[in-house]
Amino acid sequence: MTKLVRIIAWCFMFFVFVASIVFSYANPEPIALSFGFTTLDPQPLAVWVVSAFAIGGLCGVLLGVGLVRNLRLRLEIRQLRSQLSKAQQDLATYKIQQETTVVG
Repeated sequence: MTKLVRIIAWCFMFFVFVASIVFSYANPEPIALSFGFTTLDPQPLAVWVVSAFAIGGLCGVLLGVGLVRNLRLRLEIRQLRSQLSKAQQDLATYKIQQETTVVG
């Protein structure tokens, strides 16, 4: 089953590669890309589309690796540690109060 999934994945990647090559030859006109505050130099439309696809794929891989999840878990661990230290301080204060109440 795993071998079949790999074959399908490789076929899909090959299809995307071939489609991007065909798209590149079909769209050679240079186009300037504007973000409102800046305008990038004119490049063929295929360069912009393939770049956007590659950046999107890279972002997907990074999210799939779990970088965002790891950051969230680290934040939660930090919050839980601060709650634990506060609870330990409260417990120590409570024990001191109990000792003074019993002695006094």
